[in-house]
Amino acid sequence: FTDIGNIWLVNEDESRPGGRFNANTFINELAVSSGIGLRISIDPIIVRFDWAWPMRYPYPIENSHWVIDDINFSSYDWRKKNLILNISLGYPF
Repeated sequence: FTDIGNIWLVNEDESRPGGRFNANTFINELAVSSGIGLRISIDPIIVRFDWAWPMRYPYPIENSHWVIDDINFSSYDWRKKNLILNISLGYPF
């Protein structure tokens, strides 16, 4: 799967500078991640496991938002910092 998005504020908040939605800049504030997922349906519940990693941060890192070139599944440090396991109950997506 691929997930693209971010969360913005409707109103300005001094504790979150730059967090308010701006139609002129939001496209550059999108995060992109990819991953694999598993859905298990055992009546009456659905269990979801999603394993994801970042491809683009919503903020620049070393002058770039994109981190595709940095993906290294064989590196323990990279896996520890970037691989995210989400477990959800009752939501198919």
